[in-house]
Amino acid sequence: MKATLTFNLPDDQYSYDYTLNAARYKDALQDIMNIMRNEVKYGNYDEGTCEVIDNLYMQFGEVVGELLL
Repeated sequence: MKATLTFNLPDDQYSYDYTLNAARYKDALQDIMNIMRNEVKYGNYDEGTCEVIDNLYMQFGEVVGELLL
């Protein structure tokens, strides 16, 4: 399969840059998810703080959904 994206530069510069960096954005989201998971698993926090971080982790996962596949 082959796909071609066409941008009318400079008018579409924002869309071009966003598309060009999409993999980096995905990787950044995955890194954030891993940081939160590791903080709950290995961090030295009280139960309440771990609960907050875990809740944020779950909410973040719902927001990004299948983007991190």
